[in-house]
Amino acid sequence: MGIKGRISAVGVVILFNILRYFYYHVYLDLPFKWDFFVLTAVFLAVAWFGGHQYDRAEYLSRRDPLTGAFNRRSLAEYVHRLARQGKGRFAVILFDLDDFKQINDRFGHETGDAVLKNFAGELKTFIGKRGIIARWGGDEFLAVVRDPGETFKTELAFEATQQLGRLSYQGGRPVGVSFGIAVFPEDGADLEKLVDAADQAMYENKYERKV
Repeated sequence: MGIKGRISAVGVVILFNILRYFYYHVYLDLPFKWDFFVLTAVFLAVAWFGGHQYDRAEYLSRRDPLTGAFNRRSLAEYVHRLARQGKGRFAVILFDLDDFKQINDRFGHETGDAVLKNFAGELKTFIGKRGIIARWGGDEFLAVVRDPGETFKTELAFEATQQLGRLSYQGGRPVGVSFGIAVFPEDGADLEKLVDAADQAMYENKYERKV
């Protein structure tokens, strides 16, 4: 969660109290009293609380409440910025948890939620500073990676298989992960086309793993 709201609110209060000091104690030449600091402290506390509420609301408006990953809107804005800035290629990777419905049906939604949160944490670590991740819906997650190399699809497929293939739940039961990769601009000129391409590649990956 950011601190922009708190910093802004505190900055306004500090500016207000500087003006208050000069107006009352320099311009009007009124005697300076210790309660100036008490009121300043109260104003700062209120500003910090209000700023925190703003920061929290702003954070929740951009995040999935269960996993903490970005939501669709935030990811769409991110992709739009990348495409508009024209800084070259970027990749979209769609991840899907295999047979997730069976986990919910057999072990309950609490276990399913725990699996989603654990996977989101592992995926965030896996992507790292290369890009961002978002919960796309249900058990699907979307990652956007900046500046993929020419062999990115092959390299990331190997990395993902190695690092995300170790997920488990309920005492060691494995969690299967399927994924598909699409690269801008060759696989699509906008997010919708890229997701469609990644979705197709994901189902091919899922089918190959089951054969």
